[in-house]
Amino acid sequence: MGGESMVAFDLDSFEDVTQRLIAAESEREICDIAISEIPSVFDVSLGALWLYDSDASELQLAASTERADEVFDWPVTYRPGNSLSWEAFEQDEVRTYSELDAERSQYNADSSVSSEIILPIDDYGVINIGSLTAVEFDDETVRLARMYATHIQAALQKAEREHDLRVQRDRMERFIGVVSHDLRNPLHVVKGRLELARQTGDLSHLEDAEQGVARMETLIDDLLTLAREGYAVDERTAVALETLAKQTWEMARTRDATLSVEASIPVFGDETRLKQVFENLFRNVADHAGEDVTVWVGPIVEDDTAETGTVGEQGNDQVTGFYVADDGPGISPDELADVLSVDRLATGDTGLGLSIVAQITDAHGWDLSVTESRAGGARFEVTDDTRPVSPFHSW
Repeated sequence: MGGESMVAFDLDSFEDVTQRLIAAESEREICDIAISEIPSVFDVSLGALWLYDSDASELQLAASTERADEVFDWPVTYRPGNSLSWEAFEQDEVRTYSELDAERSQYNADSSVSSEIILPIDDYGVINIGSLTAVEFDDETVRLARMYATHIQAALQKAEREHDLRVQRDRMERFIGVVSHDLRNPLHVVKGRLELARQTGDLSHLEDAEQGVARMETLIDDLLTLAREGYAVDERTAVALETLAKQTWEMARTRDATLSVEASIPVFGDETRLKQVFENLFRNVADHAGEDVTVWVGPIVEDDTAETGTVGEQGNDQVTGFYVADDGPGISPDELADVLSVDRLATGDTGLGLSIVAQITDAHGWDLSVTESRAGGARFEVTDDTRPVSPFHSW
């Protein structure tokens, strides 16, 4: 076409960036390397990489060249039907455009980009390489650009595998900590009571031994839950907060405790895993707050601090999550900061229950925090911070 120039491809720069991608350890580093080297490899100034967020069903900007930052109003998010980039990603098809003015499916019809090549990166996302002046992407350039995208994909896959291995290693270390601490205590109780029963003939000691066995069974069940489920979150559905609370209340062995659901909202998540969240939070209350404790469950709204109220009283305030609060003895101020830390969950007296809660809420992309309730007890808050589902894409 008249006025177009051929894209120059630098093979030495290509080989150098390939080695750097292989050595990269994180998703962030991979994206930055891939995009920063586009001008030297392809001799064009524009480049950007979008990663797919499966939870939001959109491509989110992860990295861009300096020139692209100067030209465009970032961030740009691609969603179904709004761009050529989404079409290329959805159809897993490399697209090349030498005259973008003639294309009506652009994200921005007034874009200053004249030529562009769009490269899907498997299920990870898409990389765009472009120019403000008209250029021609010949067959050889397209072939090498495909290779470039393939190397990026391989680096992302390697980083993801290594991340998964770190998660498994951390989980195993947590298991070891729990087994060495939480299982040892009830085991000592069982051994001690059995010895007293033998020495004294008083069979009442067997009741304490039986309680120790029950505690170990609970811990083993919790260990199996973490080992089998981990971060897994299956199909999400809208479940009423009141339903989740009431259906799990009895299962948590709360004895003489009282449950009060102050208001109900739909919670969008994996119903089975959400029930595990409530069961473990309720069990934590039963274990630490006494038999006659009162537990409140309700939605969290903007600027809300109370454990009471109804949806009507909340008006049009935005709901940001839900809470489980109690009027028990609470958590001392010096422990609030680290009660949900990994070390505390692994070796503290909270056992595995809160660890399960933390993993499930994290798998949903939510935050778990603890503070003091209005009644002086503990208040656990689960809030949505809009992070993607997969912990790998957490930045």
